Amino acid sequence: MKKLILGLLLSAILISCDYFNDTRICNQTGKEIVFKITFDSEVVKNWSGGMLVENVTQTFNNWDENLIPIEVDTVGYISTYLIKPNNCASIEGGNNRRPNFHFYKELEIVADTDTIRLRTKEEMKRAFDADRENPEYYFDLLIYNSGKSSSR
Repeated sequence: MKKLILGLLLSAILISCDYFNDTRICNQTGKEIVFKITFDSEVVKNWSGGMLVENVTQTFNNWDENLIPIEVDTVGYISTYLIKPNNCASIEGGNNRRPNFHFYKELEIVADTDTIRLRTKEEMKRAFDADRENPEYYFDLLIYNSGKSSSR
C-alpha cells in the first residue's frame, strides 16, 4: 500500500510540473476580425466514437470569451467567429505539446485589408511557429493593422 501511495504522489508531482501550451490568434488591429474554421469532417466524425459538429463548435467556443460565434455550417463543418480587438483568442491547447491542428482542415482570418488562408496542417504549423526550439507557453499568430501577420 505504501508503494502505491508513493507512486501516486510521485506521479502527481511530475504531472504538476507540466506547462500548458496555448495556441492563439492575437488581433492587434483595433477592430474585430473574422476567423473561419473548416473542420476536418472525417476526424470529427471518427473522434471518440463520433461527435456532431455542433458539439465540437460549442466546446471550442467555451474555451475563450474573445471568440464570438457568428455562424455555424453543420453541413460543411465550418464555424465562423469574431475575435475582439486587441485580444487573443485560444484555438487549441494542451500540456507540454505543440499545436497539431488535429480537427482543422482549413483556417481563414479576415482582417480589414487582408485575408490569411492556411489550407494545410503544415501551413498552420509554420504560421504559428510550432517547430520553434522553445515550445513553452504560447503559439501566437499576431494580426496587425496592415493585414500582415507574424508568430511569436
